[in-house]
Amino acid sequence: MLNVHNLSVSFGGEYLFEEISFRLNGGDRVGLIGKNGAGKSTLLKLLTKDMPLDTGTIAMEKGIRIGFLRQDIDFEQGRTVLEESYQAFEEIKDLESQLEHINHQLAERTDYESEGYNQLMIDLGDITHRYEIIGGYNYQGETEKILLG
Repeated sequence: MLNVHNLSVSFGGEYLFEEISFRLNGGDRVGLIGKNGAGKSTLLKLLTKDMPLDTGTIAMEKGIRIGFLRQDIDFEQGRTVLEESYQAFEEIKDLESQLEHINHQLAERTDYESEGYNQLMIDLGDITHRYEIIGGYNYQGETEKILLG
């Protein structure tokens, strides 16, 4: 759950928004639209703690992810748009790295009955399950579909 209460932001004494409150529950997906200068990017920066609050509170359950494409992106030289888009999936990329590491360890071991080998198998199952839940097997195809329009 994400809970925003009495959030106010001002620049030079002028309020961009004043005393806004809202709640998002688990599983909610939200799009933020508005005219230029309405405060969309500012609100997202506040929610991601990239900008300090003037007043109000933002409470977030552990594990909540807020994803958005920043207006001021520093693209790495030589990356394609598709490669840059994949960078939004940091958690999936981290899990892929962990899975690769565990699979490499399992391939080199021969102590199949040991506690260490058993723990690696348990870790592999847990990480694979998390990877599936957050869309690890689908993110590349979904990203390509979005970029194609």
